[in-house]
Amino acid sequence: MLVKRNFLPIKRKHMGGLLILLFISIICVAFSMTGNDDFDFARREVLLRRIGHEVLLQSGDSTSRVLPVKKIAENEYQISFENAFTFQAESLVNTTQRLLAKDPLASDYVVNVVNCANASVAYGYAISKNKKDDIIACIGRRQPIACYMINIKFKPTGITTTKNGYFLGALILVAFAGFIFLRTPASGKCSRAARI
Repeated sequence: MLVKRNFLPIKRKHMGGLLILLFISIICVAFSMTGNDDFDFARREVLLRRIGHEVLLQSGDSTSRVLPVKKIAENEYQISFENAFTFQAESLVNTTQRLLAKDPLASDYVVNVVNCANASVAYGYAISKNKKDDIIACIGRRQPIACYMINIKFKPTGITTTKNGYFLGALILVAFAGFIFLRTPASGKCSRAARI
């Protein structure tokens, strides 16, 4: 009986150490999960250049350059062009939908065609994973020849949200396990007090 009473506190100490080690491991895993994010984002930039290329081809320009794609915010990119061009809204919508369907992280996005001269939005639309939430207007109109930039803003992918969810879930699980295994039994205290 004496051996059993000494064994339980040692077991609790080991269990506490294991829980702390588990907690540290979960933190390390949560903050080191990168997956193929870099590859997917690099692929996205190539698709954006392809959009610029096809927009120029549709306007009849096969020689001028699509300038390097700029990342202007966390989930927003800008496609710039060397020369002025014209575009038809319906062709732009169809091109972006077709090409961005190949991007696994681009289910929801907003496209704004911005006039270089005054930064006003010449045309814009929103595409959603749920087709009934798409916002597309004025698709039959052709825009005048001007200097345009195409800004595409993607909805956050949820990768960071997923990481935080795993981290918080694991933290709650470790806290619950620590509460269960490290709490002192109430009956053990009473029996010890009664013996003394």
